[in-house]
Amino acid sequence: MADEMRHARVADWARRWNAGLERFLRRRVGAPVDAQDLAQEVYLRLLRAQQLDIVVEPQAYLYRVARNVAAEWRLRASQSKPHSSDELDALVEATGPEALVDEERERTRLDAALRTMAPPVRAVLYLKLTNAMSHDEIARQLGITNRMVRRLLTAGYAELRRQLGAVE
Repeated sequence: MADEMRHARVADWARRWNAGLERFLRRRVGAPVDAQDLAQEVYLRLLRAQQLDIVVEPQAYLYRVARNVAAEWRLRASQSKPHSSDELDALVEATGPEALVDEERERTRLDAALRTMAPPVRAVLYLKLTNAMSHDEIARQLGITNRMVRRLLTAGYAELRRQLGAVE
């Protein structure tokens, strides 16, 4: 089925049966907003379907897709964990001005610790921590072996733990 025909068919189905579809979904998920979102998901799936032209009972097919979408939504919802007020408070604290000051203080401490290290160790740690480079990329960048990268990272991490008091 050509894309234009599929789009026209799905648009026609949406015009004819959307109100009933949303009521159907609302009974299954509870919230009107969720039902509207799920209805949109139904239409997206229909637009992706390749053989809509062979559907004999379009309304029944629409509701079958909706039933599957609602079942998937309920499964995901049952597996998700609601946030406790403590978690939400911690999230607010983590994004507050105090957290930004603490983050800047830790960055300053890290920079000071890196400045005390030998240049090869500092270079390897810098590339790993700031650029998230792999061992291979660091080795190529610095012209050293992977084994040397591992040794320098091990030494650098040990020194950072010692200086910063981090526990792993």
